Amino acid sequence: RRQGLRDDALRAEAGRRIAWYSTIRGIEENRQWLDNWLVASPDAELLDQRARRTVIEQDWTSAEQWITRLPDTEQQDSRWLYWRARSLEELNQPDQASALYQQAARQRNFFAFMAADRLGEPYHFSNARVEPSQGFAPPPAIDRVRLLRELDEDHAARQEWLWLMWHSDNAKVRQLAQYALEQHWYDLAVQASIQAKAWDVLAWRFPPAFQKDFERIAGAQKLDPWLAMAVARRESAFNPQARSPVGAMGLMQLMPGTARKVAKDANLRRPTRKTLQQAPLNIQLGSRYLAELLEEFKGNRVLALAAYNAGPHRVNNWLGEDDEAVPADVWIESIPFRETRDYVQAVLTYRALFVGLHDNQARTSQLLTEKESQVLYSVSMLD
Repeated sequence: RRQGLRDDALRAEAGRRIAWYSTIRGIEENRQWLDNWLVASPDAELLDQRARRTVIEQDWTSAEQWITRLPDTEQQDSRWLYWRARSLEELNQPDQASALYQQAARQRNFFAFMAADRLGEPYHFSNARVEPSQGFAPPPAIDRVRLLRELDEDHAARQEWLWLMWHSDNAKVRQLAQYALEQHWYDLAVQASIQAKAWDVLAWRFPPAFQKDFERIAGAQKLDPWLAMAVARRESAFNPQARSPVGAMGLMQLMPGTARKVAKDANLRRPTRKTLQQAPLNIQLGSRYLAELLEEFKGNRVLALAAYNAGPHRVNNWLGEDDEAVPADVWIESIPFRETRDYVQAVLTYRALFVGLHDNQARTSQLLTEKESQVLYSVSMLD
């Protein structure tokens, strides 16, 4: 008011911006003002960030307070069920924590799987079964898709596929997804599953695309092929022709400069934009780059995946000193870039799904290794 800011709408917007900055940056001298402002002006997005701040600071008493101020739908999400359970566990209330872990573990995502691991229980896949496409009469566009793929005209084939889906109802799109799966057109099956919003049909969403290539190439790099496949699934949904707005290319979304450096170090032919859209070469270079990051970060997949998404230099900056060391789950939640936080969680979750669906392994304890989950995260990890 002293500065003449009397308009209520402008004051509210100014307050929200100050609150946002104070929350994201963790400005302690603004904390009391911030908390009073949030109580008087509850904002779902800011409440989410305030609750996240309690996790980053491991302020478990305040975590309970702020999580229970979130909208009911947010509180029922596995993420906040998990963190509320973690806070109760730290506050020596194991029975209440266990009940919340049980509730979180019924979902299918990173924090649901983390909750299941806390309980020592299998992951809940919620996998919907589908019938084979017997009796399905493929429309003429399918013949064009098939011919174009045989001619290695993958971009044109994908355009035909997209046109076909856009002109089909949901039931038809689901039939197309199953048909694509049976033809081993895995990237098209994934695309159809997205179009149909068939989130529970894991056979369409997480098919064994390019599995033999990943196994052969990853074996040469002493790399887990399921991890490389999970990266490709997150990066491109298995579309070899994928290209990001910033120029990342192919299955594993390699930047041309990164691809050239990896190829040079491996004494391989210099890749071009065209060859980067060829699946075997892209997998070879992407897997090698992922293996290099794993070596740089001492085999820690959490750090390597964060580096794959945001760059190694940023990950080094995000690791605090030894007196600021934090548990694995807290470090993941504290990653400053939301895109990178989501990326790390998604790739580790996708790997667990691939292993559970296609490798006949137990659907439990696949998310983090014991070393990744037990160590405290700080710069000393890189010594």
